[in-house]
Amino acid sequence: MKIVFFGTAGAVQSASDGNVRFALRGQGCSLLVDASGSPVHDLLKAGLDPLTLDALVLTHTHTDHIYGLPSLVHNLWLMKRDKELKIISNTQTAAKARQLLELFGLPDKEGMFRIDWIECMDGENRPRQVAPSLTLKLFPVRHSVPTSGVRVEQRGAVLVYTADTAPFEGLIEAARGCRALIHEASGARDREEHLNRAGHSSARQAGRTAAQSRADLLFLCHFDCRGGPAAADLRAEAQESFGGEVIIPELFREYEIGET
Repeated sequence: MKIVFFGTAGAVQSASDGNVRFALRGQGCSLLVDASGSPVHDLLKAGLDPLTLDALVLTHTHTDHIYGLPSLVHNLWLMKRDKELKIISNTQTAAKARQLLELFGLPDKEGMFRIDWIECMDGENRPRQVAPSLTLKLFPVRHSVPTSGVRVEQRGAVLVYTADTAPFEGLIEAARGCRALIHEASGARDREEHLNRAGHSSARQAGRTAAQSRADLLFLCHFDCRGGPAAADLRAEAQESFGGEVIIPELFREYEIGET
């Protein structure tokens, strides 16, 4: 399984970084997680064919995670996509996503490709088959709106994405045994109380979750571009409690996620 990040910033972008979003490429399949920025442009720049994209996962309804959805669907329609697209999310996010597409009249476009809406209820523990060799499971996390973390498995390679969340014991269990953990780091330890109240985590807490879930790799993301700590400082903070490799993702670089 391979991962490529298109953005690592929180709600506000910087001149050099966009909102958190990434793609996964497995054996014979591809998956996009969250829809911000310009999704088709991102996929093309990463060398991924948008017309063969298998699925989109939407973690929650906050603007910085969903605003690119109409652009994605509109572009795919203009490109004459005829392959079904799976959109996977919790029920509340699916409702907002449908409203966004309807706002632009996209479902009524002549020749619109089929969208298979896969809605996961909170507490549901059933893996979903996205492709013959890839399974995906959503799990509820602690944020200010209903939000889903993501666990992806393909032939022994396991990756977990926390989405936006405050730390809690269930997160450690959901990430248990993963090879790579993608964890938000919205600030440093000196603002943990504020971050946690808002449904976010510090880099120190990201490191602790990675250590307790026994991950091998920790990717940090959701950085505060409005004068927040430098990514290098957050990396150092996470390393205080996690002995594995801590990575600040390089945009459009492909990272290999091997077997656990």
